Amino acid sequence: MLSSQTITPSFWQPGTEILSLDPDTLASSSGSSPQIAKDTDYAKAILKSWKEDVDTRTAETTSMCTSIEYKCNNNNGTSLHGYIYRRSTVEGLEKVSSDVPGLILFHTGAGPQDMFLKWKADSLVNDEIFPDGCVVLVADIIGDKDGWAWTDRSRYETVRKLVLTPDENGERNELQSRIRAAVDTLLAQPGVDSNRLAGLGFCMGGHPILEMARMKIPSIKALVTYHGVFDGVERLSLGSTDSNDELGESKPNVLICTGDDDPFVTEQHLQGAIAIFTKVGCNCRVMSFENTRHGFTNPAQDYNPSDAFTFDAHAYLESFSATRSLLRKAFELDKED
Repeated sequence: MLSSQTITPSFWQPGTEILSLDPDTLASSSGSSPQIAKDTDYAKAILKSWKEDVDTRTAETTSMCTSIEYKCNNNNGTSLHGYIYRRSTVEGLEKVSSDVPGLILFHTGAGPQDMFLKWKADSLVNDEIFPDGCVVLVADIIGDKDGWAWTDRSRYETVRKLVLTPDENGERNELQSRIRAAVDTLLAQPGVDSNRLAGLGFCMGGHPILEMARMKIPSIKALVTYHGVFDGVERLSLGSTDSNDELGESKPNVLICTGDDDPFVTEQHLQGAIAIFTKVGCNCRVMSFENTRHGFTNPAQDYNPSDAFTFDAHAYLESFSATRSLLRKAFELDKED
């Protein structure tokens, strides 16, 4: 039984429709359209990189996407607002039969209304490592429908604290309820293989990735963080002393991609996260990049006035190359060729 109430998407549009929009439009909220960029420079940077990505693709595939509202099974029945991406098909969703992997993308502190995540979802859906494609959910952890996280940082900090602060037992039940809602929503999509799921988290998204490992969800085969933050992990419960009691032979492979000069990821927090991943039975690998700061996967960080952020092309390419290799192995994709 699903632990969340899902509103099934009904209106689909091309996954790259954003590429035809004006940067000023993307950086503002109007009517039913949320703000999905910090400012026009941010929008221009992502548009440029996304278009370059599309131009270099060898596979003749396209994606379609839809917004989706779903509710988590917490005390308030919090509404969450994400996006579903999948390959376009002329047959229609009612005729989808093949089981394809499902991926969940967890957002940064900018929230789920971020065109960077839309680009990554479109890219993954069309990646040639997936013979029949995959289904991607851009998940929502903070309940942001219109992009308020871009401008209302006080509200963001309040919600972040609510979701990420452990209780007296070292548990984050609020975060877990939102993760379960994301997993249930993805599994409810036609054609998703319930035994082949993965989670990818950016920045704040490091927390739900760590929590997914602690939840020991058997269908999760791979977990990846990119400049993921792990503040407060020392307050988390370590749980059972038996790391293999629930996972059996299905141990998630974890990839942590981090920058040596990231001021938001201390060595103490990083080692604490690694210890938890290992403790719960995950196979953990760390890729640490020299002279690399926070947000290194996002080209728009070159326009961030803070010295703590910067885009790093080498770290970006290496981390996503490693991600593709990990997904190939975890989903046994080479056997499908």
